[in-house]
Amino acid sequence: MNVHALPDLQLLDARSALEALTTRARALGSFGKDIVFDEPIWDLSNVKRAVPSAAQTARLFFTRHTLRETRSMEGREAFRTDFANLIKSLIVLRELSRKSGPDIYKKLLQASRHLYETLSDRDFDPGSITSEDFVAAATAISKQEGATRKSQGDRLEEIAAFINKHGLSRFRISFRSNVVRMERDNRTSDSAKLARAKKLPSEEVIDAVIAMSNEVRNNGDDADILRASVIEVMLSAPWRINELLSGPHDCLRKGQKTDPQTGERSDAYGLNHLGSKGADDDVKWFPTPMVDVALRALDDIRRITQPARNIAEWMEAHPGRAHLAEPWRLGDPEMYLTMKDVADALGLASKEAATYWLAAHKVDRFKRDHRFWCRLADLEAAVVASQPVLAPGSPPLSKYLFLVPDHFFRTDMATVHPIIKVVGIAQIHCFLSTAGKHKSVFERLGIADAEERPYVVTTKAFRHYLNTIAQEGCLPQLDIARWSGRKRVEQNAAYNHTGGVHLGKQLRSMLDTGHVDGPIAATVDALPLADRDRFLKSRFATAHTTDIGVCIQDWSMAPCPSHGACAGCGDHLVIKGNETHKGRAERLLVEHETMLALAKAEMDYGNSGAGPWVEHTEKMVNGLKKTIAVHADPDTPDGTLVQV
Repeated sequence: MNVHALPDLQLLDARSALEALTTRARALGSFGKDIVFDEPIWDLSNVKRAVPSAAQTARLFFTRHTLRETRSMEGREAFRTDFANLIKSLIVLRELSRKSGPDIYKKLLQASRHLYETLSDRDFDPGSITSEDFVAAATAISKQEGATRKSQGDRLEEIAAFINKHGLSRFRISFRSNVVRMERDNRTSDSAKLARAKKLPSEEVIDAVIAMSNEVRNNGDDADILRASVIEVMLSAPWRINELLSGPHDCLRKGQKTDPQTGERSDAYGLNHLGSKGADDDVKWFPTPMVDVALRALDDIRRITQPARNIAEWMEAHPGRAHLAEPWRLGDPEMYLTMKDVADALGLASKEAATYWLAAHKVDRFKRDHRFWCRLADLEAAVVASQPVLAPGSPPLSKYLFLVPDHFFRTDMATVHPIIKVVGIAQIHCFLSTAGKHKSVFERLGIADAEERPYVVTTKAFRHYLNTIAQEGCLPQLDIARWSGRKRVEQNAAYNHTGGVHLGKQLRSMLDTGHVDGPIAATVDALPLADRDRFLKSRFATAHTTDIGVCIQDWSMAPCPSHGACAGCGDHLVIKGNETHKGRAERLLVEHETMLALAKAEMDYGNSGAGPWVEHTEKMVNGLKKTIAVHADPDTPDGTLVQV
């Protein structure tokens, strides 16, 4: 007796839905005609704004996990067709509805790779995917090192929602990422302290960086002075390296600032930059002590990069022509050049170098009279093709700040002045740490630690360092986020290496000196002397600033139960006399009184859901009124912490 297996109609429906969706996504062309939908690599550098010298960072690889990522398909294995079509369709439709940067799509791919591995026993068929597969992928993500785990978990949720919306699996996916909970760690634990210490440069390292900068400025060449100037700017504000290197030439901004202690007005300086990671374009202002350092660095950067900018401007004024050395500049395109002519035109050291350059750039040569020749037009075409490719809508190349000629940082090759490049991230990293045969500036200058090892530091370490200084200086979280170019205040936590302990210690000290008022202070006074220290260390283990005061809730133990409602929370303290906090509290009071009036009107109309909202808003209004009253109290000295 023959047994015939009936087709799985749900699976067939899912596959048909994916096929129809793929056909639609392929026809949309969201990334332009240069992207071939079925290819395993999508190069978005022509359609996404990025640092011109780092076009490879805009590449998307639809491939499974590998031990070592490469910039090509070498060593990679492409996704199976159906799974690749699922992720590609998601990215195309996402771009159609809301344009995003390459980083978001990369995180989607990182999350999808974990999901792909869960399907290995089902021939990687996306139609057979289940909720359990998403849980397994989230578990795998949570075991990773690094700060992108939460984002990858969020992207898994996005993939699940996309599958449900378009009916791309047999069963509906029920999944919420738990990666955030798995990621959480007590910020005061030994492991958390160790993790922060690895990211935060020590004072010894900062001293080594300063010593390096001084030595380079006294004895270094322009290649080193340019990179040392980059480091000086990065120590003047919490930059992301890509923000700085992609900055415009016309970046200096001048404004006015007010001293919070004296009320005096003075000049403020900062650099305009393009936003990243979802943040808007903005200005990073320099702290007063770093203004002179930053302005000196900017002057050197502009001086060193100006010749390359001049060449870029010339080429923009002469489209299709190359800025060769005289007498070949703007020469007859049909004239012929010998190898010596080519070397002189490009600034190369020898005929052999010219021959190698032409071969590497696939420029046609021919032999006549026992010598090799090439056409000027072919040489110029190769030079023009070697210039950075800018994404549509980008400013002209001459408008960028960090322009240098090709091989500017090389010591083993001649600088090719007609070809302009943008200073790349790798060139700064190689300056700070030894990579292969390229020695770091610390190794070259003999700046080493007690064990005679050259110092090593990353550009991101400076961002961690400045954020920690800001946290220890009690700068409000909103100001830290704005200064750092962050879209959300919560992102400050990843760069806060104090763990809140520093501010908590300050608050305990203020209690000892009688500069804290309210129920907590009364409780401390009522305790026996032997118990006070233990109580204070547990109650003020950590602290962080808010936009209207200071919060003493220990977020490492549990999520904040009053998140976003600080004014009505008993764990929130008011800093008497802080004008910024006072102004923010006054604005919030106006907003909440308006919301309270609307909520009461809804309750009068019989809306059964308005009652809890009225109760919550009344609590906020009362808390804000008490906060403002603290600031207005003439009997409370400025700087006192008051629990309302």
